[in-house]
Amino acid sequence: MSDSPNPVDRAALAIAGALEHAGPGDLAAMRRMREGVGAPLFWRLAARHVEIDRNPEAWIAIARMLALLTPTGQPGARPALHDATRPLGAVLCDGGDRSWSGPTPMLSEARLARLLAARGKARRVALERALRMLANRRPPNPLVNVPEIAWAVLNPEAGRIARDYYARLDPAAALNAAQTKEEA
Repeated sequence: MSDSPNPVDRAALAIAGALEHAGPGDLAAMRRMREGVGAPLFWRLAARHVEIDRNPEAWIAIARMLALLTPTGQPGARPALHDATRPLGAVLCDGGDRSWSGPTPMLSEARLARLLAARGKARRVALERALRMLANRRPPNPLVNVPEIAWAVLNPEAGRIARDYYARLDPAAALNAAQTKEEA
């Protein structure tokens, strides 16, 4: 768990930590949660975190997204999902691969634009689809700033995802353009 004073950050990190140690049945149940219908592990976490209990619909979506990103394997032997230095936007660009150097981002610019333009439930659906794609294509130990996923659901107006996506994409594009010039 985090010593962050922010209750959203603490709740998101608590969910990620619980998923890291969850049994296969609990992890599968968290991945299958539907709107308004949480899994037992989710409700245990809601009982411990007022922030989750205040807005269970949003937190069910957040927990499901985190469960999708959590690798399978033995409880406690799964790698941690959280890395404060890996912004969500950058991970959507590089697919969780720190050595990525372009030119093609994991999430296309067109899909990013649709995700950012979506509002309400459509925004959650678009974000979950992007994270499902990441989960299916991820490197062995994908890391992401877990609280940023929660904030992307709770405060969808924030432009941080786009900023971090392009901060990761543009240097790779410039490098690829320079390499192409040298080859010509």
